[in-house]
Amino acid sequence: MTETPATDSPVANLLSRPADHRLREYKYRFGQSIVFGLPVVALQLYGRALGPTDSERWVSLLQALLAGWVLYVNLGMLFEGILLWPARRRVSGDLAVSLLAAALYLYSLISAVHGVVTSGLLFRPLLFHMCVILLAAWTGWRWWRQSRVAA
Repeated sequence: MTETPATDSPVANLLSRPADHRLREYKYRFGQSIVFGLPVVALQLYGRALGPTDSERWVSLLQALLAGWVLYVNLGMLFEGILLWPARRRVSGDLAVSLLAAALYLYSLISAVHGVVTSGLLFRPLLFHMCVILLAAWTGWRWWRQSRVAA
């Protein structure tokens, strides 16, 4: 029976997973970003047509929920980037994109929560659609890149 070295930890195993696992992760992230992100973009473009009185309140709530799911699905890139940052001594693309998407989401979420409570957005424009577009584009590009590496 062979023993694993003391340096072999669950985090190290996670960070050193094979290329086909990474390919599957980016494919999954991209799919989730598209499926839940397209309604966010549609609400941004056509949300006012849902009703003149409270459309802003409900559109922002729906966008916050859907974009929140997209951000949640892509949080693995953020955590992996944070874990790898000290070892690499540079910010990875995954970390930079995830941080930007999280900042866009939080900026919009503050305004959306204010809008749901008081029926008036705190500031405009809401950037939920930019958050999901950024994440979908990045994960799609990374999926494409990983498919070339895995092949």
